[in-house]
Amino acid sequence: MRTLALLLVTAIWGWTFVLVKEGVSEIGPFWFLALRFAIATALALPLLARRLRATRLRDWARGAVLGTILFLGYFFQTWGLVYTTAQKSGLITGLSVVLVPPIAWLWGQRTSGRTWAGVVLAALGLSLLVLGGAEPLGPTGFGDLLTILCALAFALYLVFLDRYTKSADFLSLFLPQLGVVALLSLAGTYIWEAPTLRLSAGTWQAILITGALASTLAFFVLTWVQRRSTAAYTAIVLATEPAFAALFGWLLLGETLLGLQLLGAGLIGLGVLTPQFPAGRRGEG
Repeated sequence: MRTLALLLVTAIWGWTFVLVKEGVSEIGPFWFLALRFAIATALALPLLARRLRATRLRDWARGAVLGTILFLGYFFQTWGLVYTTAQKSGLITGLSVVLVPPIAWLWGQRTSGRTWAGVVLAALGLSLLVLGGAEPLGPTGFGDLLTILCALAFALYLVFLDRYTKSADFLSLFLPQLGVVALLSLAGTYIWEAPTLRLSAGTWQAILITGALASTLAFFVLTWVQRRSTAAYTAIVLATEPAFAALFGWLLLGETLLGLQLLGAGLIGLGVLTPQFPAGRRGEG
């Protein structure tokens, strides 16, 4: 059940790379995120209104931490999609899955040799993915850099989510993180952008779909699953997100990857899977 739920989430996120790219072609990343997460918060509020009084100050604080990290991840991802393709954004974002074990290790969790091997493979694959295009030093390079920062933020988010859901009611963390993303995005809009509601039907469609499905539904499922799972298990399933992003980028936008980039994508996938390979028994040659 939890695997199917996470696969649904990753399919939605892979699909919405395309929607977000189309949306930020018309409006700035701050305003897109502000509208998206305002809708997500509004949809979640009626479902959780009765729990607000029971939510402890510590849970609000933890939700705010999760929301701040989530905001950084989505801001860098949305901004990066202005300059790079939906396929590359999805593939580079997938690197966050491999970054989870090293970050967890910094918090005192043991990290196996297989995990470190996966990190090396993914880093090599990322280099090929970014530098293997027709114009590796052109405008997409800046978008790729932003997306690398996004991957780091999402890895931090998974580690903190895993720690917090083990000692708190998962629903008490759900609403604060959505609200914090909306507020920070709105603040960025009024500082750096010009908010407007005069948007095309396609952009409103992208905002509504990402708000309802890729935010409210997706993070409810992720937070619920993480309470009953581990960061490593969640990472295994989330590793399918880059594949969904590449699939929808090809089907809906006609995006392609060059040979070296395909090799890099394959190495990232191998790096993601390597930590999950079972260890051989001692004495086996």
